[in-house]
Formats: sequence, C-alpha cells, structure tokens
Amino acid sequence: MLTDLFLSFILLGFVIFGFTRPHVALCSAVWVNIVQPQSTSFSFLAGQKLSLLFTLFFFMVIVLQNKKVRIPRSGLYHFLMLTFMLWITISTVRAEFQLVAWLKYDFTIKTLIFAYFIPFALTSKKHIEFFVLVSASALSYFIFMGGVKSLLGGGGYGVSLIGLGGFMYAEGSTLSALSISLIPIFLYIRKHSLLVKQIPPVGYLFLFLVLCSLAVLVGTQARTGLVALAVLVFIQFFQSKKKFKYFLALGIFGTAFMFIATDAWFQRMSTIDNAKTDEKSAIGRLVVWRWTIDYVKERPFFGGGFYSYNANAGQLHKYQQGQEVEINQRGGKAFHNIYFEVLGETGYGGLILFLGIILHGLSLLRSKNMMNNTEPLYSDGKRAIRASLIIYISGGMFIGVAFYPWMYYLYCVSIAIKGIEALESDEQENTEESSKKKVSAFTRQHEPQIKIRGNVGSHRV
Repeated sequence: MLTDLFLSFILLGFVIFGFTRPHVALCSAVWVNIVQPQSTSFSFLAGQKLSLLFTLFFFMVIVLQNKKVRIPRSGLYHFLMLTFMLWITISTVRAEFQLVAWLKYDFTIKTLIFAYFIPFALTSKKHIEFFVLVSASALSYFIFMGGVKSLLGGGGYGVSLIGLGGFMYAEGSTLSALSISLIPIFLYIRKHSLLVKQIPPVGYLFLFLVLCSLAVLVGTQARTGLVALAVLVFIQFFQSKKKFKYFLALGIFGTAFMFIATDAWFQRMSTIDNAKTDEKSAIGRLVVWRWTIDYVKERPFFGGGFYSYNANAGQLHKYQQGQEVEINQRGGKAFHNIYFEVLGETGYGGLILFLGIILHGLSLLRSKNMMNNTEPLYSDGKRAIRASLIIYISGGMFIGVAFYPWMYYLYCVSIAIKGIEALESDEQENTEESSKKKVSAFTRQHEPQIKIRGNVGSHRV
C-alpha cells in the first residue's frame, strides 16, 4: 500500500510537469514501461493499464504542445525506422506461425513507434540529460535489486535475480548484458549530471550502481556478461588518454572483482573451454545459426516471421559437425543472437535495415565535433552512449534481444543529439555571419574620406 502511494506520487508528478513539457511526458512513459509498477504492485496499482495510459498521455502532449516539438532533420532516420516497421509488418503477415507471431509483433511495433517519436520531444541538451537520467535510473531499479542479491550470496545460473518473469530483462544473460552496457552511462551521469552537481552525494549512488552491475554479472553466472565486460574493458582502454592510470584502476578493479566472484561463477566461466560437450553452450547456438541460414534460403526477403525458430524442432541434428553434442529436443531452439534473430524472422531485407539502424547510430556518435567540442554531451556523452550501444549489441551475439527497447532508445537519443548539435552549429554560423555584416557595415559607414584637390577639381577616395 505504501509503495503504491509512493509510486502514485511519482506518476502524479510526471503528469503535472509533463502536461506542458513533451520531454517530461516522454520520460513518464519510458519510466512506466521499464519499471512496470502495475506488474510489481500488490495493491491498487496492480493490473492497471499504466503503460497504455502514459503512452497515450505522451502522444496527447505532443499534439497539444506541437510548437515545442521538433521533427528530426535526418531523412535517413525516417527512412530506416519507418521502413523497418513496414518490413516487420509484412513479415508478420507472411509469418509461418501466425498464432504466436502477432503476439511478438504487438510488442515490437509498439516499441518502434514509441521510439520513433523520442527525438521529436528531445529538443535541448537538458531534455536529453533528463531522458538519459530517467531511463537509466528506471533500469537501475532492477540492477540494484539483482546486484544487492548477488552481493548477499544469491543468484545462480538459470535463477532470476529479480524474480519478475514478465520483465523483459529478467533472464540472466539478458540482465547481465544490460547491466554492463549501463556502466558507461552511470559513469557519465556521475561526472556531468546537473543533479549530481547540485547534490554531490548522489554521485556515490551511481558508483554503487556500477558495483551492482558487476555483481549482477557474478550473480547470473552468464557468460554473455563476461563477453560484455571484455568489450567494456577494451572500449575504456581505447578511449582512455591516461593509459597508466587506466591499468592501475583496472588492477584495483580486478582485485576487487576477485572478492566478489564466487567459485560457482569461475566454474561456470570455465565451461567455455568445453563448449562442444555442452548442449546449452555457444556450440548449440552455432547449430541454430547454420539452420537459420539454410531456412532463409527459401524466404530470403521477409524471413519466416516472429518465432520462426519453432521450425527447427527436430531438425538441428542435421546441422551438427564432427564431435559436437547431439541436440534432440521436441520444441524449437531460439536464435540466441540478435542478428540471426532478425535474419530468421524478417529476412535479409530486415537484417539490412537493422544493421543500418546500428551503423547510422554509431556514425552519428563518431562525428568530428565530438572530439573538438568542449560541451560534455558532445564529447563524454557521445562516448558513453556509443560504448553502451557497442556493449549491448556485442552481448546480443548470444541473446535474442533484437526488438527490446534499449538499443532503439540509444539510437533515437543519438538522432536527438545530432539534431541539437546541428542546430547550434547553424545558429553559431548565422551569428558569426551577422557579426561580420555588422562590422562591414560599420566600417563602410565610418570610412575616412580624403579629398584630393587639383586642377581638375576635387575627388573623394
């Protein structure tokens, strides 16, 4: 009851401040869609259609406050997002397993439509900071729970640290990859957020969330998290200007991690060397990927629709090689890879669009201004978002999260940042051009006049 009252005050605050502020209305829908208080409540919020209500609230505010909304300039953004939505719709219409395909389509299309309008509402640097703070804080709610449980000795392979079966990131490998991908965001917020600057102790909270993210990696015992961590270490080393300090910090971190990690975690990580004898290991995924390539040959443009992996039931033994473990199961084995997931469900056309979204986002986050501009959002902010995206899609090599929101949130934020950066650049050029015109006009107006007198009269120079 008390928890629901507290959450209700948060929701009421979002409504009050969001009615005239599209970016706040946007963040209210993001917060509700991630935290899902209607699913975790045992009181009067339980079962309420909060996600639907706050999503409609966001779109209503966009319409009513249309003067505060800005359409992104990027034509490529509109093409990629709108065409991708159209493509998965056609794929679903042609899906092999119609009964279940439309269930995933309902979630996916809502995610993409909502994400598409994110840059419309983020029209300033403060808006982007607020969005990043709210979305990261909402996800940290689950990372905090999972991290504390892991630090207290809980967890294990196949055990949900947060105990929410309906939560999209509840599965261990998915939660560990997400947790590691959020570490650059947490560090950026701690260093540059206005909230932390106004209330310095909040910075320690984000450091603790970094610790919780690492603890989640141990608690889930997911090897996907180890891959994500390796990518994080590489990115941080590449971006670090002070390599010696980085190695020193890495040594301290490694020592601390040895105390956090359990024997069960080390045993689980050691099974990577025995992949050929583990049905649930990466070799099992390789068999599915081989089947996917063969499956898409018959439907190359639009794939088999959502949940098309069910077609591999009883077929995977045909794709084993050498001494690989024999895989016999009645049901289908999932893709366990975002790229093969998109390939199998939407074909090569959908995969090209999906890769286009990723590459476009990364290209926007590697603009030349990123290194030259002293504005934190255009330097450290871009690096943090880029690192989070790279870690997430790297972890996605072993989990099926192609249509989960976080990747699209990062992409849409990169569009918003680029739009604001371009707008400020235009304003700066206009200001400089206007200043030059004023100086030129002033010079002409006060130009010294020299008279030359001679037999032919007087002349002005």
